[in-house]
Amino acid sequence: MTELSQLKREQFNNDTRFKDKQCELEEKKLDLLEKESVLRMEALQVEAEHKRMQFKGDLLHQHLQLFKEGVSQEDIDNLLPIND
Repeated sequence: MTELSQLKREQFNNDTRFKDKQCELEEKKLDLLEKESVLRMEALQVEAEHKRMQFKGDLLHQHLQLFKEGVSQEDIDNLLPIND
């Protein structure tokens, strides 16, 4: 084998290893992006649940205030319906 063909073969092997590593890194990147999107979705779901619970707490507080002010339960329920 000539020196030139040996160099070409080494260059080809190096290129192949480089492309393999590049491919592995791209796969890891995609995996991390997928995990990140799952975590972001979970965070949004937790935030939405927190806001829903906060809203429900505010409604219950308003119910109690109206009840203390002498508003009938029926009127309160009509004004501020609480749905689970």
